[in-house]
Amino acid sequence: MTNETTPLQGTRPGPAAAPAAPALRVTDVGKRYGAVRALESVTLELVPGEVHALVGENGSGKSTLVGIVSGTVIPDTGGVEIAGAPCRQHTPWESQRHGALTVFQDGSVIPELSVAQNLFLGTPPSGRPSYRQVGGWAAERLAAFGLGHLAPGLQAGKLSAADRQLFDIARAMMARPAVLLLDEATSALDAAGVDVALDLMRDAAADGCAVLLVTHRLSEVFRVADRISVLRDGRYRGTYEPAAIDQAALVELMAGRSIDIEFPARTGEAGEVVLDARSLSGTGYGPIDLRLRRGEIVGIAGAAGNGQLQLLEGLAVVDGPHGDLSVDGRPVSTQSQAWSAGVAYLSSDRRGASLHQNLPIRENLVLGVLGKLSRAGVVTRRREDRQVRESVERYGVRLGSPEDPMTSLSGGNQQKVAIAKVLETRPRVLLCDEPTQGVDVRSRLDIYRMLRRGAEDGLAVVVVSSDAAELAGLCDRVIVLSRGRIVAEFDGEQSSETRIVHAFTGHATGPGLATAPGQKPPVPALRRARLRAALGRHPDATRLGLLALALVFLGAYVQSQESSFLTAAGVYNVLLLAAPLAAIAAAQFVVMYIGGIDISVGGTMSATVCVLSFWVQSASAVALPLALAVGIGTGALAGIGNSMLIERLRVPSVIATIATLGLLQGIGLALRPTPDGVIDPGLTELLTAPVWVFPLPLVVLCVLFVVADRLLRSTGAGLRLRAVGLDARFAYRLGVRAPRLRRLSYVLCGVLAGLAGVILAGQVGVGDPTVGDPYVLLAVAAPIVGGASLLGGRGTFAGCALGSVLLALGLTLPTTLGLGEGWNVILTGGLTVLALALYSHGIRARAGRRARRKIRQIELVSIDKTDAAAIKSKSGRQ
Repeated sequence: MTNETTPLQGTRPGPAAAPAAPALRVTDVGKRYGAVRALESVTLELVPGEVHALVGENGSGKSTLVGIVSGTVIPDTGGVEIAGAPCRQHTPWESQRHGALTVFQDGSVIPELSVAQNLFLGTPPSGRPSYRQVGGWAAERLAAFGLGHLAPGLQAGKLSAADRQLFDIARAMMARPAVLLLDEATSALDAAGVDVALDLMRDAAADGCAVLLVTHRLSEVFRVADRISVLRDGRYRGTYEPAAIDQAALVELMAGRSIDIEFPARTGEAGEVVLDARSLSGTGYGPIDLRLRRGEIVGIAGAAGNGQLQLLEGLAVVDGPHGDLSVDGRPVSTQSQAWSAGVAYLSSDRRGASLHQNLPIRENLVLGVLGKLSRAGVVTRRREDRQVRESVERYGVRLGSPEDPMTSLSGGNQQKVAIAKVLETRPRVLLCDEPTQGVDVRSRLDIYRMLRRGAEDGLAVVVVSSDAAELAGLCDRVIVLSRGRIVAEFDGEQSSETRIVHAFTGHATGPGLATAPGQKPPVPALRRARLRAALGRHPDATRLGLLALALVFLGAYVQSQESSFLTAAGVYNVLLLAAPLAAIAAAQFVVMYIGGIDISVGGTMSATVCVLSFWVQSASAVALPLALAVGIGTGALAGIGNSMLIERLRVPSVIATIATLGLLQGIGLALRPTPDGVIDPGLTELLTAPVWVFPLPLVVLCVLFVVADRLLRSTGAGLRLRAVGLDARFAYRLGVRAPRLRRLSYVLCGVLAGLAGVILAGQVGVGDPTVGDPYVLLAVAAPIVGGASLLGGRGTFAGCALGSVLLALGLTLPTTLGLGEGWNVILTGGLTVLALALYSHGIRARAGRRARRKIRQIELVSIDKTDAAAIKSKSGRQ
């Protein structure tokens, strides 16, 4: 079959077209992860112009199927055709080239990039403008899809979860794909956001797109789907017209058996007060008085962004609330005190906060109870096995083996493990943020029973949920917040979805207040906030300015101690020392920018110097070109070797480059066991020639650094490199060829290290096999001092240059001040430790801010209200 749909733009036929083939055809696709069968012989077809819902329980294989079609998962068997074109490589860029775009369950918006940059990055090449026009282009596209309130220059991490998801959906639709895959793409949306998302799906289908909607919200399925396909246990179970099946029958097909859809019964009266909060207030809520009693489940309701999550955080003393908080009559003022008093907080972010994804299921289940299991500090395997077995049985966790990783479990079973892990610590108060987010109906009912059983055992439970029907059916008491204040409270038996929703829609709603009404933030705090905002808008310029100030102060200090320091000769000597360091720092920065590291750069420098001592000995007109060719060739070979080890053989970069370092050092020693071989004096004279107080190589490097920084910040290629460094997984999903960019980065790093060796050879003049050894540490220190990140995506070449000059100045201090030679190493190590400490502090501060912002900004997820209403109706508690 010929493929006439290579470019994505314009590949989709109009609504009146009669396609010769389905828009998407999946044939006999199978996928296994070890002993776990994710998919087996699944066949599915989508036609242009339809919204096709794909439903199933957690672990049924829906996300695996989406991953296979999107190119992020390689199938074991079977094939995929998109718009008639077979997928052979199974990569995201192949899938996108054929016309399929995907909105993933956990998104693919890179928080550190702007809205416009994320839009540019996620748009196929055929639909992108020049990168210089990205701002205006993004504003037009966002306005056309009803997202004009999103500023193109706004950092994407500052968007609410709802805006991020709507942006993700709109970004995919802007490219006019032939197939649009939506994997739980409405999980962070409230009712209004869901309406917008469903309208976007209808518009896409009306324009000829085939939409595959994966969701647990069955109400959305029946509102928008033209056909419904069911997966269970990795197998295809059939496709149905919505008019031919009702919700109860669909749930039975998903589960494989009839499910009794009913909330657990409320039992007994609440006991004594466990937690007493008086005049509790914090960012976005308060003052609030609230008492929690033994044996009751209290729900917190309200429109999204009205302080529900912040109140839950305040009860857990996560973010230093004001007011009086006591547990069993004892005052509590810190999070550690709250935990010790029996207050447990269960985050909605089970992957990032509630569970340890890299640990097996066994260890996640017993982490909270190791003290109970240990005898004299020792936990026997027998006790651990018994604890795991009891937890699995008590909480209904469905798993293959306790030794399997957490990632092998479905979302619903992961949530059960998270709740079990907390309940087994026997807390007095359990604070739950969206405990049923992203789980299927059967798991949701299991979780309801777990919470009710905890309450029957004397636990006080607080549940934040955006679904009023769920709160009405589950809770003994429901409080309603608006603008961070309690505006209504209902007894569970008398509560209903209608009354709860009316309570918060009948009041002015909006983001909670950061300060009490009528108050203004203190002037000093406002000034500090403005200063932080100003500095945060230009982080690279801020870091470069601070580096320049550090150089000025350090130079002034040395001049005060040694009056000849700031002479032309003194400055030249410092900058001469900085020249090879700046080159090797740039080499290291290239791989640090994409999240890697190369320990072998010092060995590349040494090997280059040794080779030059054989090839460039006598005066020659081609000495410089020959030296450059040797440096480029030696470095390229080292870089290719590193890229093969890291990208092909999957060896961690630190281990791979340490091995390469040893190999290069061995080659250097084999060539020159001792320093020997004079390098062409004419070459050394050229490579140390002064341009006023600047060595010629440093001048050339600075010009190249300016150009390189410009390319990094002002081109699409630079944006793709930064995206790989910031989040390689998201960049890969968006069609960025991350493996290729990483390979090229390691080769370029090697080439620059070889050129650094040429500059160093011009200074030492002989073949020395150990001459590059000191640069192993300095090559890492200089970029970090200059503002680069070990995690990737940050820093500048200009920062590498300034960091190199600062380190070179530090290296000259012992000699200038008459100190011993050992102080060179001490000062180098000290500056590196200082840079790493400042970097680590910044990472922790940013992580803390991101965590708090995530808790404050995330939109409460509205689970399937039709499901919850059906549960409540059957239980007879309106």
